[in-house]
Amino acid sequence: MRGAAACAVVLGSGLSKLACGLESLARVPYERIPGFGRTSVAGHPGFVSLCRLAGAPVLLFAGRFHAYEGVGADILASPVSLADYAGCSSIIVTQAAGSLTRRIPTRTWMLATDVIAFPSRSGLRFNREPFSGASRGIARRRAAPLVSKALSAELRRSARAARIPLAEGVLCWTSGPTYETAAEARAGSFMGADAATMSSFPELLVARRIGIEAACMSWITNYTAAISAGRTVHSEVLDSGDAGARSLGALVAAFLGARETA
Repeated sequence: MRGAAACAVVLGSGLSKLACGLESLARVPYERIPGFGRTSVAGHPGFVSLCRLAGAPVLLFAGRFHAYEGVGADILASPVSLADYAGCSSIIVTQAAGSLTRRIPTRTWMLATDVIAFPSRSGLRFNREPFSGASRGIARRRAAPLVSKALSAELRRSARAARIPLAEGVLCWTSGPTYETAAEARAGSFMGADAATMSSFPELLVARRIGIEAACMSWITNYTAAISAGRTVHSEVLDSGDAGARSLGALVAAFLGARETA
């Protein structure tokens, strides 16, 4: 797959149906890739697939690893490391998230303008260089924002072209494995967050570290406990992913198509 695609997409809970529904030019299970492993969470099948959307190649990571699975930071960041090794210059990380505000309703995409790590990022320690130093990104580290403004702007334009509503806000990352309590959700909102997730922050950290442009998009599956009295159930989050995968496919197709014609 090396050099086959310029862009990669990491698919969060329920969103891997996008990769499962496309013809694959090449597909490799995670457990066959050095530095990865077997996924353990429902809705994360665990394979990387080279596909085409709008006639353009794209590397799709069907599922991810989470901090609450007990794996190290290097495993959490392995999709980004592999994307860099494969020659991708940009990556879009997606995840299911709970809304902290009624301003952003469920079954809506939210483009993250920034990320809050709650309670902290202190437990994330990257112990090795991606793929034993083979990554071309190691030589080009530089100070950069956690999410790329330029890549985010491309996604805004693509959402408009595909007529997909796209909210914007700050994403709050928690380590999990439980969903946020009402008090935690209120604390996240007080700090300026608009949605909460257990995914993506480690991937964004390593993308900045090795120099890949990264954008972050959340599929809002539920309201958090500070807003809704209902209990969040993982199976319902996955069910919501059907609509999210369809709209994400249209958005990424518009994004890749615009790049092809630029």
